[in-house]
Amino acid sequence: MSEQVRDGWFVRAAARVGDLGSPFYDEEHQRDVWNEASAIGFQLLLWLLPLTAVVSVWVGGATAVPYALLMFVAPGAASWVVFGYARAHGVLGEDTRGVKPLRWRVLAWLALGIALCAGVVRAQGGGDGFAGGMATGFVVGGVLAAVAIAVSGLVGRRRAQRLSAGGRSS
Repeated sequence: MSEQVRDGWFVRAAARVGDLGSPFYDEEHQRDVWNEASAIGFQLLLWLLPLTAVVSVWVGGATAVPYALLMFVAPGAASWVVFGYARAHGVLGEDTRGVKPLRWRVLAWLALGIALCAGVVRAQGGGDGFAGGMATGFVVGGVLAAVAIAVSGLVGRRRAQRLSAGGRSS
């Protein structure tokens, strides 16, 4: 283990939950394949839970709202644990050299959030009350944010194309 590892309660608990002391992880190929398979499963849950939340609030109505909100928030909690564990081992999520912005993934997540909140507004019978008002605000703000992200991406792409075209002609 690296010297940067802080062997606090969080790392010990995560290692126990992940069964990282298992002899299974001693063999490098097995560990690599298991890590890749886990990442694929994690990504599936990151998308499946919010999608299920959206469907459940639109199908189940008001009774499904608390469960849908929990399903929508759960992947964020799991991601927090992943980033916390990586940070405790000296791997920072901010180190994005060579990684293009995941603009379309953000837009897809934002679209799921907008659909969920629109379903909450519908299930609550309008924008009344705290949950209805919050959901209405998220729908309006989410649509504005989605437009801003999309426009920013298009402007950035055009700028990059102009710069690369200008570089070729000289």
